[in-house]
Amino acid sequence: MRLSALTLAACFATVIACRETSATEPVAAPPSATAASAAPASAAPAAAEYSVRIVPGDAKAGEAGTSIVEVTPAAGFKMNLEFPSRAKNLACAGGTVAQAEVTPGEGDVTEQVLRFKVPFTAAAAGKLEINGLADFSVCNERACKLIRDEKLAWAVEVK
Repeated sequence: MRLSALTLAACFATVIACRETSATEPVAAPPSATAASAAPASAAPAAAEYSVRIVPGDAKAGEAGTSIVEVTPAAGFKMNLEFPSRAKNLACAGGTVAQAEVTPGEGDVTEQVLRFKVPFTAAAAGKLEINGLADFSVCNERACKLIRDEKLAWAVEVK
């Protein structure tokens, strides 16, 4: 038996129309979606797991001062009390830091907050620039995130 060309075309059209796309087959994105995905990404937002706040402190030329670096975990996270947190490579222009590396003191780390006290002495009145890096860890119920070399930089107005 021979199928007519019309019957064959109808069968082919039915197969094409009824075909389902499998989950593993790639599906072409519409041209507008492709253009949007090719656009450069904007700068990444601040880490969702924690925030860093710096209290520069009061300072007078030639006298010791202290800045506070405070890390607060985001909702659903807590500070990892077992991680050896530290602020390191501390340096400043226009003065000196008492230590190039500091660790939290007793009572300066809880599950809710981590504080580093950074002692310094300014040589003269004006702006004292301090910078360094911090290592710490925040955890949620599923995992801990280790933060290494978080950049720290701040200015202290010296009187």
